[in-house]
Amino acid sequence: MANDNSSDLAQLETRLDFIGLDQAGLDDLALAKGHIEKHLTASLEEFYKKLAQVPAVSRFFGEGKPQMQRAQGKQSDHWQAIAAGKFDAEYLESTRRVGLRHARIGLEPRWYIGGYGLIVENVVKGVTKDMLAEWSAKQKGGMFAKALDTTELGDQIGRALAATMKAVMIDIDMAVSVYFEKLTEEAAERDRQAKARVERAVENTGEMLRALAQGNLSRRITEDFDPEFQQIKDDTNDVADRLEQIVRQLRDTGKALRTATGEILSGANDLAERTTRQAATIEETSAAMEQLMNTVTDNASRAEQASSRAKAASSLAVEGGTVMADANVAMERITASSSKISNIIGLIDDIAFQTNLLALNASVEAARAGEAGKGFAVVAVEVRRLAQSAAQASRDIKDLIDHSAVEVKGGSQLVSEAAAKLDRIVEAVKENGVLMAEIASANAAQTSAIQEITVAVRQMDEMTQHNAALVEETNAAIEQTEGQATELDMIVDVFTLSDGRSAVRHAA
Repeated sequence: MANDNSSDLAQLETRLDFIGLDQAGLDDLALAKGHIEKHLTASLEEFYKKLAQVPAVSRFFGEGKPQMQRAQGKQSDHWQAIAAGKFDAEYLESTRRVGLRHARIGLEPRWYIGGYGLIVENVVKGVTKDMLAEWSAKQKGGMFAKALDTTELGDQIGRALAATMKAVMIDIDMAVSVYFEKLTEEAAERDRQAKARVERAVENTGEMLRALAQGNLSRRITEDFDPEFQQIKDDTNDVADRLEQIVRQLRDTGKALRTATGEILSGANDLAERTTRQAATIEETSAAMEQLMNTVTDNASRAEQASSRAKAASSLAVEGGTVMADANVAMERITASSSKISNIIGLIDDIAFQTNLLALNASVEAARAGEAGKGFAVVAVEVRRLAQSAAQASRDIKDLIDHSAVEVKGGSQLVSEAAAKLDRIVEAVKENGVLMAEIASANAAQTSAIQEITVAVRQMDEMTQHNAALVEETNAAIEQTEGQATELDMIVDVFTLSDGRSAVRHAA
């Protein structure tokens, strides 16, 4: 503190030397001391009376007149020290108290300087008036009184007033300097505090931003900020909240994306496998359809041939039926001829019987004739033997004819039955021919349909092959997407959320 006072006194001496208040100046100030003290009380009363009428200044005196009277007393003591030229440590402390008081209550220097102007006005008038009165009294003192001429009087008044003004200016300078020093200190303190607040805000914000930069999204600014920095705190926390929300969404989206891509990839692989099997099946089906088409074509060709042969067989059957009908007619004629032969044989039997009777009669007559009839008897015997042979042959022929008739009748019946069966065969062959024609037509239609199916299957095979290629491309795209999802997980994994978990590592 002593060092500070020494420094302040040294600065005061420098100011006094600069403004010209050395010992000579103080001697000039002493010329006005009594006059200043004489008019000081009235000047201060006039000054504080005016202050009471100015709201901008009177508001600093919250207690009203008592506080003004105390201030007036202190002001009187201070001005007496100025008039006495006592620019010492006590004076420095007094000016310091005045400056600090003004700084604390916020009294601007303009009011202080203006107030000094009002006081100086009355003081200067009083000093001038008193010094002129003294000169005038000395002029009336008689021949033995030492009088000053007007030039000396003017010089004396000028020196006194100049010294007074210098003292006032020094006092104003000191008080205002203290005022501004206090304001500067307060401003510096405010700056320091503001800087500390800024540094604290920047430090807290920086720590949070560094935590965000390191991926820790759980960090928030919880320390109270001054109102002017509250928006920064709120905005920074909002950024962290929003970033954490985004990372949470990215985590959830990445999880869902991994699940979806896994399911899609599994389904795509299954689809690829089934598509490959389908392609192989369709290829086999295509080959089978081509083989079936060839078989149906061959069957159609054979059906046409069978139809042609059935038509030919039908024609032959018709011709056979005609032949059988002719054969039946011929058998009927044979039967008729056999009947006629039987009649002829019956006639022969009658002739043989009559011949036998005649031969018998001839034998009887020959026997009657005796020797003359022996030759005739021999003839009769031969005729009888011939008749008997003829009868026997006739009987044999008749038996044969009868047997032949029975056979012919059976054959005729068989021929009739054969003809009837041939008719049924002809009808069946005709129906078979119609069926074969329909089968041939159906085979032709089937061949055309199978050709169309074969074309469709071939196109399906091509489409399946194309789909298989697309599935492979899709698998590749899905694998790429899955890789990108993994990269996204790796990116999001560096963040730590407010629940203490990694954004991805513990998401599953």
